[in-house]
Amino acid sequence: MNEEFPHQVIFQVYTEPQSDGGGGYLPGTGGWFNLDQEDFYGFLDTPKSGEIYQAQQLQHPFDRYLFYPYRTDIKTDMRVTCEGDTYELVGKPLDQGGQHEIMKVSLRLVANG
Repeated sequence: MNEEFPHQVIFQVYTEPQSDGGGGYLPGTGGWFNLDQEDFYGFLDTPKSGEIYQAQQLQHPFDRYLFYPYRTDIKTDMRVTCEGDTYELVGKPLDQGGQHEIMKVSLRLVANG
């Protein structure tokens, strides 16, 4: 943790349940699983009300921005947990300024996540 990235973040990936061969699924398989990332930090930011309004008008609502150190393995089909809440990624993570330093992605709160 540092001043620039004060929030502990956990990225999650979804895996399909494994078939038991008889039309059902093996217990404990499938669902959302944490990536193997220890002590990963980002900055969870609240967008301005105008940004939220514009996104809703375009039918692409989101609740928060997540800024994190540059990396390329974060994909749009992942989720994020932070401070007790779960968010889905809304759109592709973007390299801020093309400098390979900080990434930004929009997040939408998952109900009962």
